[in-house]
Amino acid sequence: MDRNDYNLLIDYYGDLLTDHQLDILKLYYCEDYTMIEISETLSITKAAVSDVIKRSTSQLIEYEDKLKFIAHDNKILKVLDEMENKEIAINYVDRIKKILKG
Repeated sequence: MDRNDYNLLIDYYGDLLTDHQLDILKLYYCEDYTMIEISETLSITKAAVSDVIKRSTSQLIEYEDKLKFIAHDNKILKVLDEMENKEIAINYVDRIKKILKG
């Protein structure tokens, strides 16, 4: 996974983390801080920063594995991307409805 993947996980599931976890992940993945910069900014050890990043990213991945919100939205986006004109769009409406119903 790359930074974009983690940013997406944060967007979808960040509110399920503690404020402390979310602050650290945002600094690391969104603001591109190093672990040392985060530790200095938050007055915690680099080891603590590393631990929070590892545990929190594991939680985010677990949320997606269970809830599949990102995968679901990607399916919808794929169908929408395939719509090239209004005539074929009607055929995709049923596919979108099926996806949304699960």
